[in-house]
Parts: sequence; structure tokens; C-alpha cells
Amino acid sequence: MSTQETPSKPGEDTALLPESSAELAEAPSLSVWHFWATLGFSLVIGLVNGIAGILAVLAVIDLKLISNPNFNWTDYIFNSLGTQFNAVVVTSVIVSDIVSVAVIGGLILARRGATIKEYLALKPIPLKTIGQLIILTLGLIGVSALVDSFRNAPNPQTGPVYEGVWPVFVWFAVVAVAPVFEEVMFRGFMFQGFLRTRLGPALAIILPSVWWGLLHAQYGGFDRGVIMVLGLVLATVRLRTGSLYAPLVIHATWNLVSMIQVSFMT
Repeated sequence: MSTQETPSKPGEDTALLPESSAELAEAPSLSVWHFWATLGFSLVIGLVNGIAGILAVLAVIDLKLISNPNFNWTDYIFNSLGTQFNAVVVTSVIVSDIVSVAVIGGLILARRGATIKEYLALKPIPLKTIGQLIILTLGLIGVSALVDSFRNAPNPQTGPVYEGVWPVFVWFAVVAVAPVFEEVMFRGFMFQGFLRTRLGPALAIILPSVWWGLLHAQYGGFDRGVIMVLGLVLATVRLRTGSLYAPLVIHATWNLVSMIQVSFMT
């Protein structure tokens, strides 16, 4: 698979190019990890994320055992983890995602010839665009809700939502930390590495989206499919705007609305 970058021709008007071509033409010297390196490093980042999450869980359990020697940690893990927002879930998400973003930053800096800002396309977007993205997100949520109504999808679980953790940390983890990590990973690091291949935008959009959907193993097959479709939308928005902030706005808004829904329905 070719990993050569696409150079610009002298005098070429990049304003007339699709966003991805303009991005390549304006920064032909941007040094990115090639396909196989990006793929391999992505697997490593996923492994680091998992290990960091496990270590965070063990740390929380140790603290609880110190304060309460009779603490039933097995019941806490297997009966609560994944069903409600407790200290284990929130701590695991925050710690593992922050560590993973730091690793991605290190990998980018290790690739001489690129800055983190350039590699991840951290370009400001106009307020008008932000408003349009929020409206788009609300529309997508509406379509998703309509589809769920036809397939009789179960409502979010009832009962306690927060257990042993301040709600502000839950919102911080779900609305801020998780979207930042996932966008930096899938529409940032992976997208950039796959964009500069022979398959270009097609590979950069499809592969990270499928990967992202499959990682949400806690959901059923249909919901994972919906997540993959959302990933395609996020990657396409990233391609058209040339900024990672655009899919991040959509992702954070989606999670924010979901949290509001869960809070009102439980």
C-alpha cells in the first residue's frame, strides 16, 4: 500500500480542491506515520488504554479496601461495572483516556517534521460552523430515536445512575474526556496516517469508523452498526472541514444529550 504524500503543483489553487486534497497540497512536507506504523501504533494505543484502565480499577479497589476492609470488591466489580456510573467506571475512563492521549502526543512528536497541532488538524472553526454542527447532531439524534422507536429499543436503565462518585466527574468523563480521546485517536491519529495512502480519504474514513464501532462491545450488533455509521459521519465532517474540532463538537454534543436523557429517565 503506497504511503507517499501528495505534493502540490506550482501555482495550484488549493481553494478549488476538495478539503482532503487541499490539506495535502498545503502541507506536502507534513511527516506522518505510514499505514503499517499507524496500524501498529493504534493497536499499541488500544493496549495501553486497556492496561491503564485496569490499573485505575485496581487503584480504586485498593483505596476502598483500605477504608473498608470488609468491602466486597467482587460484587462491586461484577454487579456494578458497566451497569451504572460508579467510581470504577469513571476513574477507568478518565485515567485510561488521558494516558492514551499522552501516548498519541508522544508518537506524533517522535515523528520529526510534524507538530501535534498540524498532525491532528487542530484548526479553529467559525461559530457559525459550530452551530451548524450542533444542529446536525440534534438531527442525527432525532433519526436515531425514530429508528429505536420502530425497533422497540429498550429505554435506558432505571435506578441509581451515580454510585460513590460525584456526578460532575461522570459528566466530565462522558462529555469531555471520552470524546477527546476517541476523536484524537480515530479522526486524528489514525485518520492522518491512513489519509496519505493510495486509498486516501476512503480508507481514512472507513477503517477507523469500523474499528471504532467494533470496540463498543458492550452494545448489541445493531447499536454497533449505528456507531459505525456515526463514525462515518464524523470522519466525513473531519475531511470536509479539515479540522478535528468539527467531529469533536458532534461527539461531545451527542454524549451531552445522551447524559441528559439518562439523567431524566433514571
